[in-house]
Amino acid sequence: MAMRVVRVLDALGANDEFAPPSNIEDQKESKNHMDTESIQDGDDILLSGGDDDRNGGSIAEIQTTVDLGVAFGSEKLLNLEMLLMEIAHRATEIEPLVLDAESISAESVQRVSEFDLLHCILDSEVKELEKLVDSIEVDIGNGGKMMASDEDPVSEVNSKLRDAAVSLNQMQDLISAIRRQSANFVNVIDPSQDNSGTSEDGGYENGHGSSRSAMPAKEQRNTLQLLNQSIASELDLGKKLHDSEFVMEELKLKLHHVEHESYFLEESVEAISERMFAAENASELFLGASKELIGKVNTIQFHLSASIRREGDLKSKLEQSLTESNGSNSTLEKMKQDSEKEVMPTQAQPDSEFLTLQDKIQQLEEWLRESKSGLPLTIASTGENEVGEDEMSTFENIVNDIKDAVFRAESRTQNAEAKCKQLSHANIQLDEELKSLKSQGSDRAGLLEEKLKESETQLLHAKASIEAIVIDDLKEKYLKAETRAENAESKCTLLTDTNLELSEELSFLRGRVDTLENSLCKANQLKMSAAKDIGIKTKTITDLVAKLALERERLHLQIVTLTRKNRMLAQKCKENITEVTLNKIAASEGELKTTKVMEEMVSDSSPTQTKVKRVADTLGEEEDEITAPPEDNSGACSTPNTVRSIEPKILNWKWIFAAFLVLLVAVLVCLPYQ
Repeated sequence: MAMRVVRVLDALGANDEFAPPSNIEDQKESKNHMDTESIQDGDDILLSGGDDDRNGGSIAEIQTTVDLGVAFGSEKLLNLEMLLMEIAHRATEIEPLVLDAESISAESVQRVSEFDLLHCILDSEVKELEKLVDSIEVDIGNGGKMMASDEDPVSEVNSKLRDAAVSLNQMQDLISAIRRQSANFVNVIDPSQDNSGTSEDGGYENGHGSSRSAMPAKEQRNTLQLLNQSIASELDLGKKLHDSEFVMEELKLKLHHVEHESYFLEESVEAISERMFAAENASELFLGASKELIGKVNTIQFHLSASIRREGDLKSKLEQSLTESNGSNSTLEKMKQDSEKEVMPTQAQPDSEFLTLQDKIQQLEEWLRESKSGLPLTIASTGENEVGEDEMSTFENIVNDIKDAVFRAESRTQNAEAKCKQLSHANIQLDEELKSLKSQGSDRAGLLEEKLKESETQLLHAKASIEAIVIDDLKEKYLKAETRAENAESKCTLLTDTNLELSEELSFLRGRVDTLENSLCKANQLKMSAAKDIGIKTKTITDLVAKLALERERLHLQIVTLTRKNRMLAQKCKENITEVTLNKIAASEGELKTTKVMEEMVSDSSPTQTKVKRVADTLGEEEDEITAPPEDNSGACSTPNTVRSIEPKILNWKWIFAAFLVLLVAVLVCLPYQ
């Protein structure tokens, strides 16, 4: 039963706000939420549209608000009818519980409270619908006033406003019907009013007024007990709700504090890790610098050992040169080559060899001094071998070069020793700094580890509390999802039904479209055949017009020739008349002359008669015959009257007008088929 209530409330537009009322507490929450949210969401959106339109909105805005309000109201009416059906079903279940005083239990109290809650929801929604209908009526009135004030009212907007007014009247009728049914439901819980009237009527009819009046008192007591129990349960639930809200707020505050602490701990951990990273980088840099210094010291020692070896080689070569002063230039070149070969060292010697080399250098210096003291003796001894002064000068130069090299090597060794001392001192300082940094880093690492452990414990507690809250939220969402799934299933069934109806309509419309296409094809074929017939007829008409034009030209030429012939005949008639008059004048002279004149006239008239007959044969039925003058004298005078002059203008306009009419009819017949 509770799931049915949830479905009805979801249909009323509270899918996201209502959870399934498993107990009376959830029902109360849904009731309060329904009373507030429906007013705020429905009226603030739709009724505000009416207020804005009253403040000077256009007719189009009024029309849109009216359409939206009518659509919203109609959908809400459908949902209220569903709720009314649910309440009627509940009423049939509650009536026997109210009448029987002995059957009062916790379930019956719960059912009665649910019924009361649904009835209150129905009343509140009906009130909101009435407010909505009133606001839409006001908007329609404003729209009618604006349409009346406009100079050119729009017919479509006016018709839409009329349709909206008709639908509003239907909505008002439905609302009044729902009101009547809800008033009947009040008697289910409190039947004292209805039963009192019936008891009075029954008393007057049957005479048993006392027995009938006792029954409503018991029913009133039962209902009052039920109401008291429901009110007490509602108060307890309200207290529990208040306590749960307070606990939720405290949990939210704790969560907020834990989040802040975790955030600050994360920041401190990041700062400490940055410092550790900087210390590690500094230690690595110092280690690299010390390694570089050690490498430089090794290279200096290597160069020192190489220079010492050079000095020893040179000193040995000096002794050989002093002992072998008798050698020639070839020996000197060999010495140079040997010295060049033995200049480059191969490996560095350790510090013990360095001391031995210093002793050897001192011995070589002593030998040099002895060689200098023994030089004049050698020069005297070499005089016998004829050694020149230039050779001695070369030997002296070599000795001087060796001294310079020894002096340079000593200076380099001194500089290297000084640098070694500085590097060793710097290395000692770096070692001390590294040790201090390592000790400080270990202390800080211990502190950081302790803080990290504390923060991890706090985070674990926070995660546990958050997970509990998330689980509760997920449960609520799961229940909401179930209700939505049920609603979706019901909507899917409706959609399948509508889809089947639409598919049937589609099949019917497709058949209709096929028939229309066939009829279109037939009509197109008829048009094409009619167009072909018209084209053939127009061709024949144009051919006839061309033939008529040719015939007209031919007739015109014939008429011209006939007029010329008429003129010639008229002239000849005039000549004949003059000749006849002359013959009459000369008749008195003698009968012989008259007879001669008559013979001449007969001879002249015979060729004219033959010419007229030939012209008549060529013209045929279209022209009249031209009669020749009679053979006597009286007929000769009447020949000009028998000749008919035919004008070509009459035939010209008649044929042109006929051709023009034929062409105009052909064009008018062809135009609708194009």
